Amino acid sequence: MYRYLFILALLCSLPATAAQAQSATPIYRLNGLAANLAGQPAPLRADLARATIEELAAAYSDEAQRARRDKRDRTQQGELRRWAAAVEQLAVDYTLLAQSILPDTPVELSIGPEGSLYLIVAGRPVVASSPRMREQSAFEQRVIARFCELNRCEGLLDEPVATAAPAYLPEVSSADVQWAFSQQAGPVCDSGDGLEFQFFTMENLGAKRAACGRVVAELGALAAAVTREVAGGIRVDWNRFVIQHLPDGEEQVILNGEGDYLRLALPTLVARQELVDTVRPWLAAKVNGQRYSLVVINAGRMLAPPGQPLE
Repeated sequence: MYRYLFILALLCSLPATAAQAQSATPIYRLNGLAANLAGQPAPLRADLARATIEELAAAYSDEAQRARRDKRDRTQQGELRRWAAAVEQLAVDYTLLAQSILPDTPVELSIGPEGSLYLIVAGRPVVASSPRMREQSAFEQRVIARFCELNRCEGLLDEPVATAAPAYLPEVSSADVQWAFSQQAGPVCDSGDGLEFQFFTMENLGAKRAACGRVVAELGALAAAVTREVAGGIRVDWNRFVIQHLPDGEEQVILNGEGDYLRLALPTLVARQELVDTVRPWLAAKVNGQRYSLVVINAGRMLAPPGQPLE
């Protein structure tokens, strides 16, 4: 917190010209560009696919280098090496896929229910998701810049959602999670407080990272909110506990059969009630201040958005 305040004070002390230069940088959403390419000539979609996958290749190559530089105890070194090798192979695969894209390569674009951009390039699904969710916005700006170097973007970009978002603002839409990889278990996403999500393969790794980060963030927010309700005297009936959509588009958490509920933005969890049912024992223990370990062994199916398998 003090570091954030210091950086904020430093930014406020910049000369006006520097501050104006920073605020002049618009922040666009990749989803907006993708949506505006519907009905446009096929080569434009091919250019977007190439730009996206080239940036994915670079991002996963950087992720592999980070894993190799990570200094941990010897018991984790072998696991880190395997993880780095697997991620680097994914970067190589993305590079080869990008190189194969021609102007007439068929590319389909769609937006998943959780807001991620999905591409199907010559039949191969790809998720436009940075391996580090806190870097997603910067990743999208690089993709857009690549695309606009090749094409005139006037009329293709939506209004900017922000201008030069301060680097010190924390990312609240995704949680920091730990990943491990082994030949026996496959990729495993660890929440750090008792939850592990086990996947079968390295396929769609970017989508798995994004989905796991969002699910863990929402579960943490949900546990904190329910804990506050319990501290205020509300009883939770875990057999009736459910998250549901309201007509106004928001989410509501039913706490018991006595009319008690709370309003909380849980767009990822509300579409995955089976997952909520599975982690309910962990959630109940966390609300009660107890440690509970749970492995979700079919995470690819439970975390996947409709029609987008993450096995």
